[in-house]
Amino acid sequence: MNETTNVRPDLHGMPVILLFGDRKLVVVGAGNIATTKIESLIESGAKNITVISPLASPEVYEWEKQGLLKLSIREFRENDLDDAFFVTTATDKSEVNHQVFKICEANNILCNSADDPANCSVIKMAKVVQGDITVAVSTAGRSPAIGKWLISLIKKELVPEFKDLMNIFSEERELMRSEGFSSEDVNWNEIFSKGVIELAKDGKFDEIREIVQSEIALVKNST
Repeated sequence: MNETTNVRPDLHGMPVILLFGDRKLVVVGAGNIATTKIESLIESGAKNITVISPLASPEVYEWEKQGLLKLSIREFRENDLDDAFFVTTATDKSEVNHQVFKICEANNILCNSADDPANCSVIKMAKVVQGDITVAVSTAGRSPAIGKWLISLIKKELVPEFKDLMNIFSEERELMRSEGFSSEDVNWNEIFSKGVIELAKDGKFDEIREIVQSEIALVKNST
């Protein structure tokens, strides 16, 4: 059996969440694939999106009308990337995708090329979001289908009650820190071993808080 190899040897890196805010984002392309990329940027809170493409999907035109992005109906120009923080290219022209990537590399701009790992400095991951919980899966650009399948399994476990569970953990953690204790000293694994996930699914949040407070008290009493 022949061994398989990655498209590039450096497709494994550190997963991060990019906080876009008002930073300039550029999308080269506005077809069907680019449209899904643009939608994910909007959902991620990006407020400064520029799209360049000779053609655009109806969704992209609608987002422009809503003021969610700026749209230029023309071919890509090198200076389109001036002051950009993050760039996505999703055209059907490999030479354009590669040109964009080269410019990004020369100017230390993060670049993602749709379905083209060789022209990426950033690989997007399949993700599921539940309140403040974000779970993402990467297959190093080799099989997005497997990433999406894994996310579908995780999504089934992230029931809405996890938002309330997160609130309890966060509130008790912040209270502990305000009193001068480190949350790193808490045996969180012990808390999970006491069935807090199942209790959350059953809506028994008072019991969960008691378990968390009991474990935190052990830390406070030991000092």
